[in-house]
Amino acid sequence: MSHIRAKFESIDFDCLLNLNEQIVPCFVLEFYSQLTFNYNSTSHFVVNFVIQSKSFSFTLEEFGQILKILFKGHASHTDMWSLDYLSISVPSKGYYKTTPPSPSVVKSFIQIPRQGGHKDHVFACLCHMLYCIETSTRYNLAFFILKRMEKTQSKPKELLPYGMLLTRLFKLVVSVFLELVIDLYISHDQVMHPLTPHYERKTRSDHGKKRPRESNASSSSTTLNHPSSSHPFDDPIEENDDESFHSNSSFPS
Repeated sequence: MSHIRAKFESIDFDCLLNLNEQIVPCFVLEFYSQLTFNYNSTSHFVVNFVIQSKSFSFTLEEFGQILKILFKGHASHTDMWSLDYLSISVPSKGYYKTTPPSPSVVKSFIQIPRQGGHKDHVFACLCHMLYCIETSTRYNLAFFILKRMEKTQSKPKELLPYGMLLTRLFKLVVSVFLELVIDLYISHDQVMHPLTPHYERKTRSDHGKKRPRESNASSSSTTLNHPSSSHPFDDPIEENDDESFHSNSSFPS
């Protein structure tokens, strides 16, 4: 486990190893119900949402600081498996411009030969992420997470992801607007174990055992209908929301 932690720490991915927040289901539902995205005049990706009739707007970088995740480095997102799609899953210009490695280079770092059994199908962008971990290259987690959030809007039955991370956003929202601290927002313990101790237990208990196929679990399992909203990576849109709440560069720890 120590070598995995070292690889994660080298690119600031250790933020994922100790994630252990309660979940606030009502806040998660509200967040996704009126979620929109755009690019502002400086070509920064912006997330907009409404909580109890109050509008909020954060750049990707501010959002990353609030969630305490990496918001710099290689950026990519796609639902396709083939590494041939990696070149079109990254922004080719603008603030988040990324030049991805070739499929053969990615495979040389992450592909593990197997004899028999089934093959794992991994999204191309996750292969890109694994490549970055192996090569100690920073990967823009905030970009990946916001793009996945955006994708849920075109998939009404999609599980709403990142419940624990959104608790960090919830804490900021109620610290700014104290009147939002109401009984509606009840916290619940997460149904998954923190990654680090759980991984260590699993490694010991699963040694020598055949691993069953796992379901696609999420930290938040509520579904909700969403209006479709999608912007190409390379098409900045002028920001025009004067009523949105914009955070300054100082965030509570």
